[in-house]
Amino acid sequence: MTNNSLFTGVEHIGIKVLELEKTIQFYIEVLGFKLLKRIKPGDVELVFLELGGTIVELVEVIDGHRLEDGVVNHLALRVSDIFKAIEHLQSHQVELSSTEPMALEEGQYNFFFRGPSGERLELYQDNH
Repeated sequence: MTNNSLFTGVEHIGIKVLELEKTIQFYIEVLGFKLLKRIKPGDVELVFLELGGTIVELVEVIDGHRLEDGVVNHLALRVSDIFKAIEHLQSHQVELSSTEPMALEEGQYNFFFRGPSGERLELYQDNH
């Protein structure tokens, strides 16, 4: 499998927000985004919005001091096979904090890692 078929696009851009409801209202009413879904897989609520084919994930900050990765929190890349993508990263000596992806909703997986400047990146696979 070549890189071109493994990494298939940008899935979303994650942005940390301090006032979730105010931010949702701004993105929808001022910027024209469409609400896709809201989920709360743990303590933090995630809100997915779309505009012109680009998805933005608003990541609720429940502790105002948790902006260590910055306001633009991560870039998620869509992959066709998350396990092969992790192997690909390992073969390029990318430092990984784990070796297994996390299962999300049914058929969805993600995996976080860091780029060469410490930037937070995510692999995302959706089998639907």
